[in-house]
Order: sequence, then C-alpha cells, then structure tokens
Amino acid sequence: MIDSFKSCFASQMEDFIQYKKALGYSRSSYEKFLALFDRFCLSAFPEERSLTQELVMQWARLRPNETANGLKRRMVAIREFGKYLNAIWIEGYVLPPEMLGPFKPFFPYLFSDEELTAFFTAADNMTPHKLSPYRQFVVPVLFRLLYCCGLRPHEVRLIRCADINLETGSVYISDTKVHHDRIVVMSSDMLSLCRQYDTKMRAIMKNREYFFSSPQGTVYSVAWVQEQFRKCWKKAGIQNFRGATTPRVYDFRYPYINKIRTFRQKPDNRRRFRAKGSDNIYRFIARTPQNMDKLPSALRHFLGVDLSLSSSSVAKAFASCSVVMSK
Repeated sequence: MIDSFKSCFASQMEDFIQYKKALGYSRSSYEKFLALFDRFCLSAFPEERSLTQELVMQWARLRPNETANGLKRRMVAIREFGKYLNAIWIEGYVLPPEMLGPFKPFFPYLFSDEELTAFFTAADNMTPHKLSPYRQFVVPVLFRLLYCCGLRPHEVRLIRCADINLETGSVYISDTKVHHDRIVVMSSDMLSLCRQYDTKMRAIMKNREYFFSSPQGTVYSVAWVQEQFRKCWKKAGIQNFRGATTPRVYDFRYPYINKIRTFRQKPDNRRRFRAKGSDNIYRFIARTPQNMDKLPSALRHFLGVDLSLSSSSVAKAFASCSVVMSK
C-alpha cells in the first residue's frame, strides 16, 4: 500500500480509490498507476493545479522499455480519474476512448517437462538468506501451489492460515480477478506438502496470519516473489528460453483446466492462438494433438478427458504432474 500521495491531486486520488473500492475494485487496480502519476506531477508539473490536456498527454507518452499494454493501463487509470473529477464537478481532461486502443494479446509461456524439473529442483535447493530466512521453506511450496491449483500470484500471496483447510485440502480464495470468492481443492500430494510446510512454520512463527508469511509477519511483496522466480531459473542454469516469450510467474497458471475450458468455449481465443502459430495449444484443445514430445506432461494428462466435465473432476490429472510433485 502506498503511504500517501503528495501532489496537488493527493486528496482527490485517495477519494477516487475509495470510490472505486466501494464499487468492488481492488485498491491495487489503480493505486500503483496513480502513485506513478503523483510523482510525475511533482517532478514535471509542480505548479499545475488542474488535470489539463497538456499534463495528461505528457503522461500518456510511451516510455523506454514500456510495452503497449503497460502504457494502456496507465492511460486507463488516468482516464478513470479524469471521469471521476468531472463527476464531482471538478474540471479535468478525460482521454478519448479511441486513444486507448485494444490490448495487445499476451501469449503465455508453456513450460516443458525439462524446464519444470529444473525449476522445481532449484526451488527445493533454495537456501536461506539473511533478509529471507524462511525462503527455503516458502519457495518450493508457494510455486507448486501456484502451478497445481491454477492460482494467480496475488491470490497465493494473500492466503491466510484461516483460509486453508489442512484436513480437507480446500483453499478459500477471496478478492479474485472478478471480485468473486471461490474455493479450490488441492491434490493429496500438494496437501501433504502444505502440511509439512505448515508444521515447520508453526515451530518458527506461532500465530502467523498468512500461510506464506514474511519474517515481519506480513505478506511477501510482488517483487519478492518475482525475484525468487528469477533466482530459481538462474539456479537451474536456464536463462535462454524457447521462442520470443520470457516466462512470468503468472504463466504457472497455464495451462490450468479452467483456462483450457475457456479457450475451448471461446472460438475467438482458439482462432487467435492458431493464427499466432501456437499449434500445440490449439491442437490440444481440439483434442487432435501433434508433436506430443513437445507438450508438457501436465497437458498430456487431459488428452482422453472430456473437457466439458467440471474442473474438480479433471484437475486431478493436472495436479498429478510428476515433474512438479516429485519432492
């Protein structure tokens, strides 16, 4: 959470965030972009007291090493802020919607068995650090839970001890992408691993709030998780990846069964993937896969499965991927 905004728009930006929260949006949806805009105003337009067109257009320039999607997210945030100002009778420039353009589709990185084996072997051999004395316990379990349960990175970071039932293996997930709570169920192997982890952490940190708790008793930051992700790949000796896509933490969510069902149910998604040459994905979804040796084994588990079944019926095949649960 940002400590405070400091520009002349500080109070209005805080009110805007509270307004969006009341509508069901997460604070993080806008806060980081407004914090960047706040610093931009202080450095580039310190005397400006209104959200002028000049100010907004300067902010809407593509930055070095910034992706088109990154720029669009910044523009969406400032456009919504401008609309909010107008709604409370404060003059402010609102970016025209046509300036935003469509999001450029992002194609996830699909890990091979060899890459998964190398990554999780590295995670299992993670050593403690003076600033992260428990990471040798956290990293192997956190990334496996991401992969095996199809969680989003922020969801796994925010799991509280009260949210996870180590008897049944159910995990309560709140504040999701569409602000709907849900429950996921771990495989028996994943549940066993979580029980072992919990026993170790209870001996170190009594009454911790978060399942993956930092030494300070708070959640681990996004940056910390990303850093451990990079360290695992470096430790695994893999720095050059197949194709033009670099893996992200989020890519452990693919190809989880819910995503596969989504691709199967939406012809536009299938056409887009096929048009981009992702033949392995398309053929798998169509259940006529080729080049089987290039597919991760987690995908192969589904080849004879009717994807119209509930995700809970099919998830067992995915969660049993041996290269992930080999610990």
